[in-house]
Amino acid sequence: MTGEWPHLAPPGELLAPAQRLTIGVLVTAHDVAAHLPAALDSVFAQTRAADQVAVCDDASSDDVEGALRPFRDRVRLVRHPVQRGEGAAKNTAVTALDTDLVVVLDGDDEMAPQRLEALGWLAERRPDLHLLTTTWEEFGPGVERTEWSLADHFPTVDQRAEILRWNFLPAPAMRRTALLDAGGFDETLRYGPDWECYVRMFLRGAAAGLVPLPLYRYRQWPGQQTADRERVLAGRVRVAEMIAANALLGPADRCIADRSLRELRYAYWTWRLDRGAATRSESLALLRRGSPSARRTAMIALSTLSPYLARRVRRR
Repeated sequence: MTGEWPHLAPPGELLAPAQRLTIGVLVTAHDVAAHLPAALDSVFAQTRAADQVAVCDDASSDDVEGALRPFRDRVRLVRHPVQRGEGAAKNTAVTALDTDLVVVLDGDDEMAPQRLEALGWLAERRPDLHLLTTTWEEFGPGVERTEWSLADHFPTVDQRAEILRWNFLPAPAMRRTALLDAGGFDETLRYGPDWECYVRMFLRGAAAGLVPLPLYRYRQWPGQQTADRERVLAGRVRVAEMIAANALLGPADRCIADRSLRELRYAYWTWRLDRGAATRSESLALLRRGSPSARRTAMIALSTLSPYLARRVRRR
């Protein structure tokens, strides 16, 4: 593409590039060998070539070596002998790169050919932006089209407050120094370390930009980690708890973070209640934490007496 890429970002001037930034792609892989060749094909088909590519194999049980064989002279492979989780895999891949920008790619996803070109273009002209991303499209069996688009919801003002509410940065490019200065990804989080990491970056003054084009391709398939809905919901609660406990939060930040935590706890509880898994003790603990609405409080209170009856009421 020639000329300017469309973009959304906080107000700021597009500058003439001071230098050509180097771009590294970090790929995480755990039992995704069947999809890894397609992911790497998409990396090496970019209109702006990556300067470095690192793959972290997080103790996969499948044939990662075989999947990487066609790319072996172009990829830095680092391995964990035991599974350490998504955050550790990303940190390990980052340490294998030495580039200005680090671009995230999950090993079962793909990138459109112009993604690195678009992200590099914006990063070079807006040095004030620390995280840059694009919109995405989903593909795979059973994918249902949706009218929702990140481009319609991406915040360009008060991004610090918005990142405390939700993670609006799918698979971003990050300035490597800003990522490392914030401490990288938390390795104790088994699910969803991205959001907590980006919050820490924003609490240290980061800003983000979006190229509103679907240049990331998110694969939907039964074996993916996010297919386990209960683990996803429980993981989000854990991430929100860590965010709410961050010492850098100001009073206004803390109000937003606490509300986000209440919402995620309630979502997890209702998921378990609807499936007959929520216990009276869980409901009592949620009731003691408080709820922003009388209706929710009444539902939780009913569940402390009879989860079965509360479930019946919710189904009406």
